[in-house]
Amino acid sequence: MMPLRLTHISLLGLLSAAIAVAACTRVPEIEDRLSPDMRSASYPPLLPVDQLVAPLPVPEEQSSDLEQEMAARTARLQARAEELRKAQN
Repeated sequence: MMPLRLTHISLLGLLSAAIAVAACTRVPEIEDRLSPDMRSASYPPLLPVDQLVAPLPVPEEQSSDLEQEMAARTARLQARAEELRKAQN
């Protein structure tokens, strides 16, 4: 039983090494498309995540909005049901 586990571990190690080597290769199709301007351009500035992601709504506001939407939908469905009842009579 022990040699089988050792075989799995060694295969996993070889696979990891092969993936690491493949990840480090040069991809000329991509690199050759860069213009000289792009090659000499500086990296964009790093910004804090707070500036990149819109803030989430306050849970109390969100639940209040959802409650109002559901109440309006309930009223519309009840009115529609009443109209259907009247149309059947």
